[in-house]
Amino acid sequence: MEGAPVSAAGLPAPLERYIDCLPQKPPFLFIDELSELEPGQSAAGVVAFPEGHPVFANHLPANPLVPGVILIEALAQLAGIVLIPPGKPVPVSGYLGEVRRMRFRRKVRPGERVALHARLIQRFAGAARFAVDAAVGDQTAAEGELVVAGGSTGGGEP
Repeated sequence: MEGAPVSAAGLPAPLERYIDCLPQKPPFLFIDELSELEPGQSAAGVVAFPEGHPVFANHLPANPLVPGVILIEALAQLAGIVLIPPGKPVPVSGYLGEVRRMRFRRKVRPGERVALHARLIQRFAGAARFAVDAAVGDQTAAEGELVVAGGSTGGGEP
């Protein structure tokens, strides 16, 4: 269901159920909304970084922009949500194992809403590879591939 957080069964559900499954907590949690979820396949979400957000502290103060590593972290967190097993949300953990072919195509400024997308490409021995992208409006800000490795996904491997 586009536009509203959805459960693994496709029913509207509070975003907190999914966010609570991630090990990251504010101010290092970078998903504000979950708009689509196909467990084990893909997810879409949104994050915004208002002026004064901690990511801007002493990072190019005269020309603030969201650091690329923060966009990568937001995309990795969304990939973690994809790995939540179908049924009821359970805690997941894992680590960013690899960043592949990541390209930054547009700067993200304070106050802009960033649409995030993660799609599972492959699962393999204790890891999962995702195609990811972040966009502001119709402009791609970042795109590439991420590997989430190790840890657990509700008692199993990624």
